[in-house]
Amino acid sequence: MDDIILYDWLSFSAKWEDPYRMTALLGLARLPWQRIKGARGYQERLYFNAISIHFNGRGDMGVWCEMSGQGCRAFETLSTLEGDKWQALFQAIFQQGLNITRLDVAYDDHTGTLDIDQIIQDVRQREYISCMKYWEIIESSKGKTVQIGSPQSDTLIRIYDKARERNCPDGEHWIRCELQLRRDRAVTFAQLPQTIGEAYCGVVMNYLRFVEPMEEDTNRWRWPLKPYWANFLCNANAIGIYRSPGLEYNLDRCKRYVIRQAGNAIDAFIQIVGLPTFLNELYSRSVRRNPKYDRLVAEHKTLQNSPDQGFLTPPPGEGGSL
Repeated sequence: MDDIILYDWLSFSAKWEDPYRMTALLGLARLPWQRIKGARGYQERLYFNAISIHFNGRGDMGVWCEMSGQGCRAFETLSTLEGDKWQALFQAIFQQGLNITRLDVAYDDHTGTLDIDQIIQDVRQREYISCMKYWEIIESSKGKTVQIGSPQSDTLIRIYDKARERNCPDGEHWIRCELQLRRDRAVTFAQLPQTIGEAYCGVVMNYLRFVEPMEEDTNRWRWPLKPYWANFLCNANAIGIYRSPGLEYNLDRCKRYVIRQAGNAIDAFIQIVGLPTFLNELYSRSVRRNPKYDRLVAEHKTLQNSPDQGFLTPPPGEGGSL
């Protein structure tokens, strides 16, 4: 798996009352939206695959759209916006005067450029330069994380072991360097004319540099970049075209669970009772269905539908699944 840069979170709001207008803006009006409880003062929301469109709030709260990493993947794969979907979405947001509140951009290192243990050591020894004074190192059962920048600030850089977080097989390298931007910082990034790789590289370089100490020079700002950080930024700069992992990114998580965690038990059961009995037991099971797996199936069925076979959006005001 090659290194990749991706948009991993987006939230923005509009002074609208109609949430269906937001689904059209995203190019996702034909999806099977669910109508569920809202959050943060909103009474309701439309939900599909980690995309939430909150509405029916207090006063002039309008409509608030929130897409997590999984939601960003669904947008990239299913949106009917033409051309570069992210560019088209940002253009529509700015043209209509909407308000971006958060934008995350992530670099996924699968080739070994970044070493989380080395980064932790360099942070502890203060062998880095940043205008952000706050730093934090977290070690838990889900792996190790380095965070530069306060959680309340408009700019934050988070580096962590994504392979450990995802329970990937031993030896699989997956380190994520995440740039989290809020308010004006998020708007500025979305308006940059450079490619996503060039923009990401320039912003990270501006906020964080790991440097090699020089005994003959006490001015840390003149210290050269550590080789691994220079390689990382060059690699990020070289990824000039956004490459989407698509919905298979999520299907792969389901596959890992079925094959790697439950695979031995499934194999043993089939060998004992035979495949026909196994399938009969599977489809007649009394266990309650998990909505997240139903949504995953719905996503892939949606991908297989032609445009005129898509899901039609009911008129505003109707309840139930949309």
